[in-house]
Amino acid sequence: MSCYFFSDWLIFSRHHPTSTPEDRFLSVVMFLITTIFWPLMIPMSCLEMVQKKRIDFSKMIPVLLAIFVFSISYYLTE
Repeated sequence: MSCYFFSDWLIFSRHHPTSTPEDRFLSVVMFLITTIFWPLMIPMSCLEMVQKKRIDFSKMIPVLLAIFVFSISYYLTE
């Protein structure tokens, strides 16, 4: 999903070259924060739920698998 986000961000930034340097800087910072922390947040949230006994590990695996499959299929259809 990060690769897809990166490609969309790149296309958008090339189509809008008239943005100011401040806008470009903020865009790059936002892109880096999103790309770095997005893949880390889902496993961390799942681990927290398992540790606090809010959800069983056996119920979480199909959800993570569905998210992964959806991400791959969405990326391949574009």
